[in-house]
This record gives sequence, C-alpha cells and structure tokens, in this order.
Amino acid sequence: MHTERQNFHTPMKHLLLGLCRLLDLLIARGLLLGLLVWLLGAPAFAAKPAQAKSAPASAAEVLQSSVQKWVAQSRKVKPDQVTLAPLDARVKVRACDQALSMDLPFSNEETVRVRCIQPVWQQFVRVSVAGLAPDIPVQAKAPVKPETPPAPVKRWMLVAKVPLQRGMLLDETHVSREEVDTSNIPVNVLEQASEVMHAEVVRDMRPGTPLRSQDIRPTLLVKRGQMVLLSVGQAQGFQISARVEAMQDGRFGEQIKLKNRDSGRELSGRVQGPNQVTGL
Repeated sequence: MHTERQNFHTPMKHLLLGLCRLLDLLIARGLLLGLLVWLLGAPAFAAKPAQAKSAPASAAEVLQSSVQKWVAQSRKVKPDQVTLAPLDARVKVRACDQALSMDLPFSNEETVRVRCIQPVWQQFVRVSVAGLAPDIPVQAKAPVKPETPPAPVKRWMLVAKVPLQRGMLLDETHVSREEVDTSNIPVNVLEQASEVMHAEVVRDMRPGTPLRSQDIRPTLLVKRGQMVLLSVGQAQGFQISARVEAMQDGRFGEQIKLKNRDSGRELSGRVQGPNQVTGL
C-alpha cells in the first residue's frame, strides 16, 4: 500500500517541477523582452532633437503683419482676406522702436501710409481686400447680372515730358502735369512742378514715366571756395547784400558756413539758388 502511494506521487512531483521550470522560463523571457523594448526605445527618445526656436520677425514682416491687421479691423474683414502688394525691393524697411501708425492719405482705400515716430520714416503700401460671397443653394440662385466696372480713380501727378538722364538739372520744361489712373501708378509720386525746382535726376527715365520722390534729389548749387551772394533782410524792404566765400558745398535749402574775406568773420546762411544764400 505504501509502495503504490509512493509510485503515485513520483509522476505528480515531476509534473509540478516541469510546470515550475516552464513558468520560470516564461518569466525570464518576458523580462528579457521588456529589456530589449526599453533598450530599443531609449535611443529614439534621446535622438529626438529639441525644437528650434523660431527666428524673430524682420522689419518688413512686422510692417506687413501690422498693415494686414489694421486693414482687417478697419474694414471688418478677416486678415486672410487682405492682400499686400510686394514691397519695392530697392527700399529697405527699417525697424521701428515705437508702434507703427497707419492712415489712408488718398481718397481711395488702396494705399496705406505707414509711419514710424522713432526713427522717423514713412512707407506706402498698396492693399486689396477680397470679398467672400455667401453660399446660395442651387435652386435659389438667381441669374447673374453683369457688373458694371467701377470708374477708374484718377490723380494729378508729374510725368517726364522728355527723356531724362541721370544728373540732369530739372525745371518746369522737363515735366508735365497729367491725370493718371491710380491703379497703374507707383507710390510717392510728385504732384507739383515746384517739387522739381533745383533738383536733379538720379536715374534715366523715359517720357511719360511718373516721377517719384526717390527719383530726384536737391542739386548742388554752391561749391566750397566759391564766392556767393549773401542777402540779409526782406526782399520788399530793407536788404543788405555782400559777396562772401562758401566754406562748404550746399544743396537747395541746406545751411552752410560762410566767411567774409575782408573781416575774416564767419557766418551761416541757407542756400536759395545758384551761388545765392540768405542770412540766418
């Protein structure tokens, strides 16, 4: 009887030992698998690059963003409906230490003037606003009527009357005042013939080309070492004139130093014409 019981427990003992070994093997493989997963995943976390900080916006981007937001608020539209014309690549936009101010200097709303207080500068930007029409069901759509195009807005400005060459001294005979469609003109155009007096051209221009403020500059009317006529007083009343020596070059409207050769006294005057200076 005792022998039969011993024979019964021996197979059961081997079975339990086998199950324990199988369980230990599974646990060991599970731990090994977890270790492999951790080792393979660790480099992915370590190799993930840090997000680079975005570069600060340039002066031109700040200007364009400010104009877009201002137009969107003033016309009650979304910012993505506002489109800005590309800025002139020859005009460099400077950074502004203060908040930019904007207004509409002309009768139309296509040109926005942007001004900076510190440092002082201004820039003109052309804008357009796209309208978003509401969706209309197909069965409710009415026949589309042709729209009458709006009448073009015209503006008086100066255009070259003859071919202009760089360095040419301008007067009223070189320009004409014409009424031109504003949709085809640049910004900063000149409007009065008086604006080109005592000015010279800085680039070659063909007849019919609108003149802009950056196309001209005050011409050199007084040269250093020349004798100039200094006038002090009112032209209609008491006035004194004397010949003095220019101590520096001067363009129209600039203040220069002068010297009286007889007395050796140094004076200051403002350039008013070729070899003509008024006393301060």
